Amino acid sequence: MIKLFKNTRRKLLSKNKFSKYLAYAIGEIFLVVVGILIALWINNKNQERIYEAKAKTILREIQKDLKKDIKESKGVVDRFITHDSIARLLLWDKLTTHEMFNGTNGSPYEIVYQGISFETSDNGYLNFKGNLNNIPTKYNSITNKLKELYDSRAVELEVSNERIRSIVFENLDKINRFDWHVESIKNGLPEEAKNYYMRDLEFKKTVLKYMNGIENVFLSTEVFKSTAIQLHNKISDILDIDDHIPYSPTFSSNLGSLEGKNILGKYKLKETVSQRFPPIIELREVDNKLQLYAEGLPEVQYYWNDKTTFLYTMDHGERLLTYITFNRSKNSEFFISVSKSEYAYYTKVKD
Repeated sequence: MIKLFKNTRRKLLSKNKFSKYLAYAIGEIFLVVVGILIALWINNKNQERIYEAKAKTILREIQKDLKKDIKESKGVVDRFITHDSIARLLLWDKLTTHEMFNGTNGSPYEIVYQGISFETSDNGYLNFKGNLNNIPTKYNSITNKLKELYDSRAVELEVSNERIRSIVFENLDKINRFDWHVESIKNGLPEEAKNYYMRDLEFKKTVLKYMNGIENVFLSTEVFKSTAIQLHNKISDILDIDDHIPYSPTFSSNLGSLEGKNILGKYKLKETVSQRFPPIIELREVDNKLQLYAEGLPEVQYYWNDKTTFLYTMDHGERLLTYITFNRSKNSEFFISVSKSEYAYYTKVKD
């Protein structure tokens, strides 16, 4: 092809046809420029396809991290509910000496020396940030959501994690100052130690501080989980794939774990430390969630968390914590917690 162009130019020059030679030369330059532009366009398209494939791979990696975090967040919530329930028994002197010091799964007072934390996965997000300049503009809408989750929610969560760690270390340092603690390691708890855990106001303060710490971890975990589910589903929408996570389990999904027993209906107050709770509460199913109804109380909807526990569905920024736990041996009783100073036990009214 190049040899043909050279021969044509040589013939035009030898015949003194300069004007035709000039026109031909311009045409030749034009063809070369067009060829270069086409080559660049093809190269750009190939590069765009590479970036597009890379972006999809990274977003799927992020979704994998999100699924892992969402799944593991449930374990954090389960552990919180267990520790919070025990802490309330400690705070309100609801445990006998036998229950306090002869538990088959450890002594209840030991929870204040055990931390609860939630570590998140961010490999996909770090990969996304490292390739930010090559991410196609069509994915710009996801960038702010990623920043909200990993640069805000995850940071808040780590602050809560660090707070409960410091509380636990402080509790361990405090107990090591007692002479009887050294003795208890060798010979078991002396009476002085038992009196401390059963009656001492300082231990009650320790429990209260611990409850504040684990509650912050719980709230930060719930907010992170909610934001993570939103982000996961938004990525699925952008990638146009059928991979969505429900925002909360449905009420009907809990009936199987409650052995199909009917938990709906009216309950009467059995025990409380607050005047806030009414003598009669009714549990209803509304929008596939468990709703608590009683005169003078807000109509709060709870979502299923585990075999016997429902949690209050929180909006972003809301700091209210409340949950309902049914008696494991009989679903005709439940415990409701609203705050550290407000809880109650209810038993079902027979039809």
